[in-house]
Formats: sequence, C-alpha cells, structure tokens
Amino acid sequence: MPKSIAIDANIIVRYLTGDDPQQSPAATEMFRAAGAGRIQLIIPTPTLQETVYVLETFYGGTPETIAPKLASLLSLPGVDCPDARWVLDAIQWYRAKRADFGDALLCAYARHHHCEVSTFDKGLINKFPEVTATEPAKTKSK
Repeated sequence: MPKSIAIDANIIVRYLTGDDPQQSPAATEMFRAAGAGRIQLIIPTPTLQETVYVLETFYGGTPETIAPKLASLLSLPGVDCPDARWVLDAIQWYRAKRADFGDALLCAYARHHHCEVSTFDKGLINKFPEVTATEPAKTKSK
C-alpha cells in the first residue's frame, strides 16, 4: 500500500499554476508519483477551500476557471478527497451558481447529510433552494 500524504493548498496551487520554477516541478512530481501508484495524495476539504481562496484572490480565478480544475484534480489517479461525494456537488454549485465556495461547501454538506442550514446570509438562502436554509429564530428579550 502506498504512503498517504495530506497535501497543503500551496502544493495544489503550484501544480495548477506552474508559476514557481522550483516548487511547481516538485508539486507536479508528487501528482505523477500518485498517478503511478507510488504515493496516495489526500486533499482535505479545508485545503480545497484555501486553494479556491488563493486562486481567486491572488490569481484572479473565477468559478468558471477554477471549478473544472478542481474537478479534474479530484479525478486523478492516486488523489483522494475524503469528502469527495459532496465536495463534487459543491464544486458544481460553485461554478453553476457563481456562488461563494464556502457557501457551496456548506450547502452541499447539508444536502448530503440531510440537515438544515442556519445563516444570516439572505443571498445563501436564496441561492441554494436545494437545501433548507433559514435565519435563526429571533429571541425576544424580557
């Protein structure tokens, strides 16, 4: 069984952007080693959220450019996201709805786990009719 390695967002960013002459080839080699079965790369959900943040903030990425890259990344041999079943839904919603990725993750999690979402964000409530999302009940002070 190959060694499992949880990777940081900077590995993914270097792999996807190829913008660093030392780090990008090293990141690419990790993905090649995973594809060859020598290692298993684990991408935790928070790492994906950080990756999206970096790609949007520092590289000017949009849901249209980022979502396909993430979906492709998660389909690579030797790459595993423990939450892939619902994270893939979040990636699709992020792109299709041009939603905040964090909101898409929250709503995809809620849908997959059959729970409601509580938020003060009316935009989220309106954007994700696939889940029950409501504002918390206001308490009356005495």
